[in-house]
Amino acid sequence: STQVTFAGERYLHGWLQHQFSGQSGARLSLIARAKQFSSMLVLVGRISSATSFDPKYAAIVQNKDELTIPLDLSTIPTPKEFKDAISSLSPEQQSFAKAFRSMQLESTLFGILIIQIKPQLERVLNLPENSLTKEIKLTQDLMQLFIKYQIPSDLLSYDPNAAHQASKGSEGAELVGEAPAAERLEAVRGHVKGMQGMLEQAKKEELEQVRMEADFLNPWLHPQSERIESEREDR
Repeated sequence: STQVTFAGERYLHGWLQHQFSGQSGARLSLIARAKQFSSMLVLVGRISSATSFDPKYAAIVQNKDELTIPLDLSTIPTPKEFKDAISSLSPEQQSFAKAFRSMQLESTLFGILIIQIKPQLERVLNLPENSLTKEIKLTQDLMQLFIKYQIPSDLLSYDPNAAHQASKGSEGAELVGEAPAAERLEAVRGHVKGMQGMLEQAKKEELEQVRMEADFLNPWLHPQSERIESEREDR
């Protein structure tokens, strides 16, 4: 398992439900919406202790997405109701019921964790803080490469060691200090452009391979191409 330390604003919400006999309980749903050109990671789980959060599910919400999660709630009896309900049971059955109730009470505190993706992208790519704020297209391209194509971050991030070697001049001069934000951003942009070019080339090769397989299996579908090839052979 992996443990991650997070900080930020914390909010505690309470909800009191009144239910009368013959009425069904209210149906609750968790709804997460994202604005255009924004993205966040929504984690749903339980508060396992005063200092820990145990996530169970996660989803990425971005670009006007709307995520609706129905919440299936169940009512736990009060201590007095529970004591009256198990009073007629045997000692072994009462012990089992108490253990089961204790297990239920451990997971009654529902928790939601929201992680903004753009600041995390900047940290992963070795970029200064807020450097992607106005880079909308670059951010969208990065999200596509990470989510759709599963590209490792090492292939897209700014590498200070490579930049340090490139900064050495022909006479052995070196640049001292960290590279400016614009230089780091251009390096990442170049990595993204190169990766997109490679993916586009791979798509073209795959389509060409599919076309060649289709021509081989169904040669009568492309008589014109065969005529051209035969003319070339005659010449």
